[in-house]
Amino acid sequence: MPTPPSPLVVASILTGVPAALWAYKCAMMVLFQRKIIYMGYAPLGARTDRLADTRPTALPCSELRIPASISALQVGPSAPNLVILYLQGNAGNPLHRIPVFHSLLSVSPPYTSILAPAPRSYWSSPGRPTQPGILADYTAALTHTLHQFPNARVVLYGHSLGGAAALCLLAQPNLSSLLGKDADRLRGVILENPFTSVPAMIKALYPQKWLPYRYLTPFVWDRWDALGAVEKLDGETSLLRRLCGRMLVLTSERDEVVPKEMGAAIVRAVSDKSRGNREGESLRTRLVVIRGALHEDGWTRKGWEDVVGVYLRGIVDETKTIDG
Repeated sequence: MPTPPSPLVVASILTGVPAALWAYKCAMMVLFQRKIIYMGYAPLGARTDRLADTRPTALPCSELRIPASISALQVGPSAPNLVILYLQGNAGNPLHRIPVFHSLLSVSPPYTSILAPAPRSYWSSPGRPTQPGILADYTAALTHTLHQFPNARVVLYGHSLGGAAALCLLAQPNLSSLLGKDADRLRGVILENPFTSVPAMIKALYPQKWLPYRYLTPFVWDRWDALGAVEKLDGETSLLRRLCGRMLVLTSERDEVVPKEMGAAIVRAVSDKSRGNREGESLRTRLVVIRGALHEDGWTRKGWEDVVGVYLRGIVDETKTIDG
């Protein structure tokens, strides 16, 4: 008759196997973290979609290439007075957001266009996604927008990951000198459901202290520390500092992904940096909660339409005042 395993062996199996599985899962999350953060491959076909294959729309749409091989979608007139540079969330491609763009243009002033770049590893843009690489792509997209539309004002619109990317983009110390006098035509920023950083998001998604994931934050490669970018601002030449006093931050009341408190934290930090800035009521930095909205459907709510429309009209009215 076989000898039964000793209690020590049984205890080792009962504790060692789960511990090994947890360790394996944690190792995989660290090694493949960029596959989790940057989901340009989802949904199926997102890398190969073409405008010609999408449902027809009354909006004028065109695919284009921005220097550095960035694929992009332009929606709206070819000679606009206002351009919204749209930085998307972490999944899909600009074609999936055509309904969003339709709603955005419906509340925008006449002669408004949207330019939605797809950074590396999204849509048909080649390359491996990293924070420095994506920031380089968005810098190229902003430079292209200002050069391609020399008579237009530009508003940066970032959703979710795109919101954090917008703040990190504007915080780059050399951006103002890179853009030169064209930087003055960047007139506003809209952030929808932005998060403060990737490590903060991990802790928000896994609040239980007995789970190991929250302790993996030191191993995050691309931190997208939007809150830190604002808090560490110094000097008066930063584009982010200039725009701190004129941001619209939107959070969804029922956001199931990003905690509303993160948007509020960004607004507090931005407001601290913008003290002394004098802006019109419609452009002054503020936080607006979109009632009843989830993470992805704020644009379907009337509250979103009202506040975004007022903000964009404020940009155009300001321009008319300055030009007049």
